[in-house]
Order: sequence, then C-alpha cells, then structure tokens
Amino acid sequence: MTPLSAAGLMPVRRPSDHRPRLDGLSAAGVATFRALFDRAPATSAADFARLDGDVSMRSFPGAAERVLGPLMARPSYFWVAKSLRHLDDGTAVGHNVFRVLGGVRALNFVARVGDSVIDGRAAVLFDYDDPRVGSRRPARRIYDELREIEPDLWLGPSYFLTGAKRVPMGWFALDASVPFDGPA
Repeated sequence: MTPLSAAGLMPVRRPSDHRPRLDGLSAAGVATFRALFDRAPATSAADFARLDGDVSMRSFPGAAERVLGPLMARPSYFWVAKSLRHLDDGTAVGHNVFRVLGGVRALNFVARVGDSVIDGRAAVLFDYDDPRVGSRRPARRIYDELREIEPDLWLGPSYFLTGAKRVPMGWFALDASVPFDGPA
C-alpha cells in the first residue's frame, strides 16, 4: 500500500471560482513567467512545509500548445488543484485533482526541495517516476518545479521527459490562499 492508497484519499472538493491572483497571472501572460520564477527566492524546507493539502491550480500552456492552449487558459479548465501530504522526512506525496467524473485524483508524484534544472537554485521538484507512488506511463515522464513568487502563490514550469531531454509543456501556478468549496 503506497502513501496514496485509496484509503488515505480525501473526497475531491472544488476550489472557489474567485481566484484573482491566478487570474492576474493569466493576464500577465506566459512571457513574464520565467522572470517571475527567476526573481523568486530559493525555496526553503519551511516554505515547502506550508504547501500542504489541496491547493488551487491553474495551467498555462506553452507558446507552441495550440490544441489545449485555449482550454487551459480558462478558469473552468478541468485540472483544478494539486494535493500534497507531507511525510516526516522533508518529502511530500501527492496527486493532481481533476474536475471530471465527479472529481478525480490522479497523476501521483513525490515532491521535495532540490536544485532547479533551470538555474540550480532551490525549488520544489515533482517526481512522477518515484516507485512509491506507482504512476503509470506516460505520467512518469512529467517533471515539474515550483517557487513561491508571492506569499502562498507558487509558479513553475512543467516538462515532458524524452530520454535526457526536457521538453517544455508550459507553466502552472498554485494559490494556497484560495478556499475550497464543496464536492467537485
């Protein structure tokens, strides 16, 4: 039984539709995200420890993403949150939360603070290939990073791994200040 077994999962709740900081990032545009990520302070273990439970999420497609891009930019996009549960060793296990079929938790990951592949400074790293969470292909080829750009507002890139190469898929943001309402 992994730390993400069905017995340990909470029901899927939906984040409030009132998400002004995520809307502000949408308005700022993907072209500003790298600078925001670079200016953010290196992530500490204490910062990471505050990133806990269900956290509202918004996806931002990469410039080349023409198919899903218009859908991903909508606040009503079906990918609504990441959920993290900290273990006792500076590691968290988690999954992504989707607003489909009444709410689904999938795409399991292990997260920890480590060196960013972008600039070598500390960031939260998401490993979907860790055997403790039992992710299946192609999810095991996803790689994400995050840094806190404002209090409780996190931003980072998402990549798809092909061999030793990281192919940029876009960016995503988590806003830990967004309350969650009832079931999805």
